[in-house]
Amino acid sequence: MYLEGQGPLAGGEGWQVEPDQMREFRSAVERVRADLNRITQQVTDMGSPSLAPMLGTSPVGQEMAEKFNDRLSGEGGLAGQLRVALQHMEQFIESAERTVAGYEQADADNAAGMTYS
Repeated sequence: MYLEGQGPLAGGEGWQVEPDQMREFRSAVERVRADLNRITQQVTDMGSPSLAPMLGTSPVGQEMAEKFNDRLSGEGGLAGQLRVALQHMEQFIESAERTVAGYEQADADNAAGMTYS
């Protein structure tokens, strides 16, 4: 959150980030990471035998069950498309985690530079 009238620091060196903003950002990234892990597990579970359709033992029933299973959990089906989307989200979250770590490291480095012995 940036305050109205707050802009780049003098000399165009970047933005001022308050500790509360950083804590809120870290917390949000952690929540998104937990949600992504939960969703990833759900997508993985889509291929479990417990979700296989039970359409009987006739050739038609078996063929329909196979088609349904392929469309649900196959690479060209829903699960495959969800895995691609989850990979993109993983990259986004990793970027946010690196951003948090970078801000925290810069803050620690700046704090260490201001320590007097």
